[in-house]
Amino acid sequence: MTANAENGLADHGPVFIVGAGPSGLTAAYRLRAQGIPAVIFEKRDRTGGMIHTHREQGYLMEEGATILPSAYEPVVKLAHEIGSGPDLIPAGSIIGFARDNTIHNLRSDHLFLDVLKTPLVSLKSKALMARFGVDATRASKLLNYEDLSRASAFDTMTPREYCSLHLGLSGEVYDYVINSTVRGVLGVRGDAISNLELFFMLYNILGSKLYAFREGYSTYVDRLSEGMDIRLGATVQEIREDADGVRVTWTGADGVTHTESGAGAVITARGDTIPDLAPGHFAAASEAFLRSLRYTKCVVMNTGVTRKPKGIAASVINIPEPVDPDLMGFTCEHNKAPGRAPEGHGLLDILTMTEFAEQIIDEDDDTIRTQILRRMEKVIPGLSDTVDYTRIARWNEVIVYSRPGLYKELGQFQARQAAISSRIQLAGVFRSSSNMCTATVSGERAAAELVSQLRAPRRRFVAV
Repeated sequence: MTANAENGLADHGPVFIVGAGPSGLTAAYRLRAQGIPAVIFEKRDRTGGMIHTHREQGYLMEEGATILPSAYEPVVKLAHEIGSGPDLIPAGSIIGFARDNTIHNLRSDHLFLDVLKTPLVSLKSKALMARFGVDATRASKLLNYEDLSRASAFDTMTPREYCSLHLGLSGEVYDYVINSTVRGVLGVRGDAISNLELFFMLYNILGSKLYAFREGYSTYVDRLSEGMDIRLGATVQEIREDADGVRVTWTGADGVTHTESGAGAVITARGDTIPDLAPGHFAAASEAFLRSLRYTKCVVMNTGVTRKPKGIAASVINIPEPVDPDLMGFTCEHNKAPGRAPEGHGLLDILTMTEFAEQIIDEDDDTIRTQILRRMEKVIPGLSDTVDYTRIARWNEVIVYSRPGLYKELGQFQARQAAISSRIQLAGVFRSSSNMCTATVSGERAAAELVSQLRAPRRRFVAV
């Protein structure tokens, strides 16, 4: 028995967690360490959220998240804590940028040095990029996975507007470096999102070593979720806070609806659905902010080929808009880690931009396959003739689709949240740039806040 169990924290009843992705599982793991039981409701028939490894015909495929940057320190630390550390292996830390029928290789952990050497852009353009480096460095100390609103002073324009503002950054630097990076990491264009996202990915995602899990990302999820009470196929209708804690109404895979009481709740669902899950819980301004959150889409096609594409050493390749506007990039899984494809074969994971995903996501597999391969021919001529396997994953919710001013609004939302005491805590990815680490950190934070609430005398709750 833990000290907290002896002190009666477990007597409050379970904490209900909505969502069995990295955020919800991390929250449950941290609560269990404090002696607090958790019940996790997951509407899918599996755990992991956007993490899902699949094996078929000798291919080991990731349908969602595929690499783990060393910059995701909280995730790396947690992986070691749960025993997944030995499963982490180097993931071929070379990032490719396509231009003029050539893929230019840059080392992810020596990114700034290689940018100076690469023929991807001219010497003049490299010199002009100094301004970008200065501004990104100014913002770097405020960039974190917990709350990106702390850097909201830089949340004033899009990357396209930033480049247009500074002479020299609106030509090849924007097309083949700035916009290509934004597209390759986020799957959106640089004329649509907050420039803060660009600074964030430069310091908190890129410029680090890349890792993979030896037998796939799902092994991490499986280990993290060991021994947890997880209800798959369970849909939560609503969560209400009362004087004793919370009440949750949910429907199981068998269609039976239940109402249960517990100590608290952690909601990791997409932000725009949270007000409906917790009706009456938020003040008008907070509810409006949550409902304003938009999410990107993506179609991922795992593509097995009978021979590895020649001349490609990179494990991650960005596709600039002038090369093809509809594909964000692809990974060469056979370059990333061993055992991803049968001997002599290759495996590519091809990802679409969000706008293109919206156009094709409801099409049948054959149509999607044809559309994607036709576009990939621009990058790897003859690829279609080597394909022997495809598997298509459709993601209707990937990352928060940011916009200039969003993180300023987040700061106001955060201030309202901090002013009250509540047994309903929010996690997920909307408090910072959306990624695996943001999800993990938010789960840890929600668990810590709930533990603090359970230790404190009960206070009256108000809408926030």
